[in-house]
Amino acid sequence: MKILSLNIYGYGKIAETELKTSTPFVQIFGENEAGKSTMQSFIHSVLFGFPTRKEQEPRREPRMHNMYGGKLVVDFEDGEGPVEIERVKGNKVQGDVKIYMNDGTSRSADWLVRKLNYIDKRTYRSIFSFDVLGLQDIHKNMTEDKLQEYLLRAGALGSHEYDEMLSAIDQELKDLYKKNGINPEINQELVELQEINEKIRKLEAEEANYKHLTTEQLKYEESINAKRDALNQLDTVRKQKIKEIMYHKDIKDWKTLEGVLNVEPLVFPEKGIERYESLKNSYDQAKKDIDLRLEKLKVLKHEIGQVELPDEKNIEYLESLKTKEPEINQKNLEVDRLKHSIENLEDEIELLQKDIGWQEEHMEVDDSNIIRESVQTLLAKLDEVTLEEQYLVREIDHIKSDIRQLDQEIADLEDSQISDSRIRVKKEVLDKEVELKEKGKMYQLIEKEYEREKRERNRTKRNQTFLILGISTITMIIGVLYLVNSEFTLGSVFVGIALVASIFLLLTNREEEENLKSDYEHEVAKLQDEIETLKSENDVNFDLNDARDLKMDLRTQKSKRISFNVKIEELKETLAIKETNHDRLNTDLFDVKRKLKINPDIENKYIVDAIHTIRDIKQKRNQISRHNVEKDNVIKSLQDFKREVKDDVRKLGITYYDASIFYEVNQKLTEYNENISNSKQLDEQIKLLENEISVMEERVSSSSKEIDELFDYVDADDEEEYYYHARKFEEYQNNLEQFKNLSDKLDEELFDYDLRNDLASLMLADLKEEEEGINKQVEHFNEMVQDEQKVLAEINQEINILESDGKLSELNHQYEMKKSLIQGLSEDYLSLNYIRLLIETHIKAIKDERLPIVIEEARSIFQFVTKGRYINVIYDDDGITVKHSNGQVFHPLELSQSTKEMLYISLRLSLIKALQGYYKLPLIIDDAFVHFDKERKKIIMDYLRSEVKDQVLYFTCNLDTSIPSNQTIRLKEKVK
Repeated sequence: MKILSLNIYGYGKIAETELKTSTPFVQIFGENEAGKSTMQSFIHSVLFGFPTRKEQEPRREPRMHNMYGGKLVVDFEDGEGPVEIERVKGNKVQGDVKIYMNDGTSRSADWLVRKLNYIDKRTYRSIFSFDVLGLQDIHKNMTEDKLQEYLLRAGALGSHEYDEMLSAIDQELKDLYKKNGINPEINQELVELQEINEKIRKLEAEEANYKHLTTEQLKYEESINAKRDALNQLDTVRKQKIKEIMYHKDIKDWKTLEGVLNVEPLVFPEKGIERYESLKNSYDQAKKDIDLRLEKLKVLKHEIGQVELPDEKNIEYLESLKTKEPEINQKNLEVDRLKHSIENLEDEIELLQKDIGWQEEHMEVDDSNIIRESVQTLLAKLDEVTLEEQYLVREIDHIKSDIRQLDQEIADLEDSQISDSRIRVKKEVLDKEVELKEKGKMYQLIEKEYEREKRERNRTKRNQTFLILGISTITMIIGVLYLVNSEFTLGSVFVGIALVASIFLLLTNREEEENLKSDYEHEVAKLQDEIETLKSENDVNFDLNDARDLKMDLRTQKSKRISFNVKIEELKETLAIKETNHDRLNTDLFDVKRKLKINPDIENKYIVDAIHTIRDIKQKRNQISRHNVEKDNVIKSLQDFKREVKDDVRKLGITYYDASIFYEVNQKLTEYNENISNSKQLDEQIKLLENEISVMEERVSSSSKEIDELFDYVDADDEEEYYYHARKFEEYQNNLEQFKNLSDKLDEELFDYDLRNDLASLMLADLKEEEEGINKQVEHFNEMVQDEQKVLAEINQEINILESDGKLSELNHQYEMKKSLIQGLSEDYLSLNYIRLLIETHIKAIKDERLPIVIEEARSIFQFVTKGRYINVIYDDDGITVKHSNGQVFHPLELSQSTKEMLYISLRLSLIKALQGYYKLPLIIDDAFVHFDKERKKIIMDYLRSEVKDQVLYFTCNLDTSIPSNQTIRLKEKVK
């Protein structure tokens, strides 16, 4: 899959931005905070959905834009043409996705999931995306096993998710149980379970004695409880007797009051004394108040006769005149305001004329919107042309600087070039060295095979020799025996066979000539001499790849120099056209200034402001004319008012002055109103006093009547007799109240009427004698309880000794609880161990299936990125090792930092190639090579651009100028 373009509606701080990424390799350059990370997150979000809360990743919803989301145009390798994937904020947390095919049809989100072969965002990031943090992890203080696991994960899984799961499970297992551990939970529970079991065994041995003691304990406890019940009953009787002694005096008083109150109840008016004294005081005070008010009424009638009332017509005239005061004052203020406004407008017109260079007013100048809009159009074009000129000048200067740098680089490259003859000799030497190496290997193989065959032949010859010697010896002995026995024929035959076998043995045991070994050694020595001769006669002490790179770099720089020259000429032609347009626009603006009759030296950008100023001058002149008309009308109305009022106010004794007329009118009105007000107040006071006197006389009569009614209620003739009845009534009420209180008190203590009468007839000494008898019985029972409690205490002490570590039932209960807890923890331990075994089996299956393929591809990648210094990557039971060109094998821990980084990148890229049958997705690299030097960065960039088949999106804050501009995107001006 290849991403052809990105269209960001709104994502983070990027809004309304469209970028073309149709090339196989795209360098996306931007300074810090330019939006590189935001764009990477946007690609992930459109393909796999917006981040959710579980992912713990910012959603980057735009704050200054309504739209959230965007569109990717991608091209799959199935030949269906460009496909648009659009994802925006919708009902789902992950957004609503719409997919439009090239033929106009649409697809669902499930189609995209199937098209991406069900890969999720986390897997995509872990395999197809890596950054500088992944490389920095290599340089942590890793052990040999940790580094091997890190590299194997990069080549087989691409993710550390499985490792994290295994680490978490291992930690859980260690926290649960260790074979010889102390702190793990199961170990601690087992120790406690063993301690409880030992306590149970000790208590079971003493169980018989324990049962006898508990039986005795129960018997004494029942006896003590029975005696305590009897004590409680005696204590209740004693408390009752103490209460009777305590309340004996109250019962006596209650009986006395009962006899005193056995008479006819007395009556007296409710609050009779207070009512009588209040009525008497009210009667005396009312008599005094009546005398004072009669005296004051006489004085007020004399004052009202002295007040002179004005004519109502004069008051009405002055009131109507007073209502005109705000209007006249407003007109005077309006005249002053208009004069002041006219003066200010004249000053403003004068200042505005100075601003635009007018010596006099030119009211005929055209200041319409058409003129203003034409000026704005000219100014906009002028600004546009100026910016383009500045841009072109900067580009020309920049290209000239690049040309000077290129010239210097070309000169340096020409000085460092290696001749073609030396390169040919170098190639010949390398070919011969390879041939020498191959022949050496072949000679070693042939020599081993020759020695093996030689050993085999010698072994066969030895066997044959022993066999022939044995046969010849036996036949010789047999022949000699036949000859000794005079059987010469058979003897001669056997002797002859023995001689023939001996001759055959001598013929077959001759030494072989070893010419093959000497021929190969001679050939190898001859080839070695040729190589040494070429090296001594020619300077071949250089790297062939470096020589080729230098020639390629020289051709590239010269091509770039020609391209820059063509580009600078085009820019100069464009700049000349822009300068011509600039002069034409300045001439048009000068004509506008002349028509407006403004200062020709005024800056072009202020012409629109000058048009607005001309409009202000015309508006202010029209406003002055309107103010003059208004001022004349107001002055005329003021003069008419003066003629109408002057003669009328003279008749009332007021002289007309413009400044004080209304003050004099108000003074006269105040004088008239004060007289009328005084008359009304005096009249109201007279009526009020007359009413008060009438009310007070009624109050005196009412008070006298109520006092007579109080005396009649108790049948009293005078005040002294009335007070005597009050004292008797109060004494009766006190006794009645005391009797009720005592009755309530005794009722609360449950003393009924009969018990009160019985107790009232008894003496206090009789009650105390009964109390002493009850106390003696209580002391007797307490002594018996104490004796039995001593025996019970001894029994309890023996039981406590037997129960020193806890009761047996409690220990059994604790034992079962601990047992259940350990069983549950054991099940958890076995479950975790089973899960760990499943994960390890899964990881091993992935490694066994995928790692050999990845390692095979990683060899060529690692050889390329190290420029042939390392020629092999080996994977066996011991892990990953690398082989140097000199034949030495190194563990990754022995490599330099940069070589470890190259190995990690090789494994990651190899894993991506191995997965091409399943996934063909773009690679996203986020400044992963920021710590590389210039040479290593150039090598890895060359590999990504030439060898990687998938699209590569390289985000960086360090611009690589060697990458063509058509493969570079600058983010600085596109981020809002």
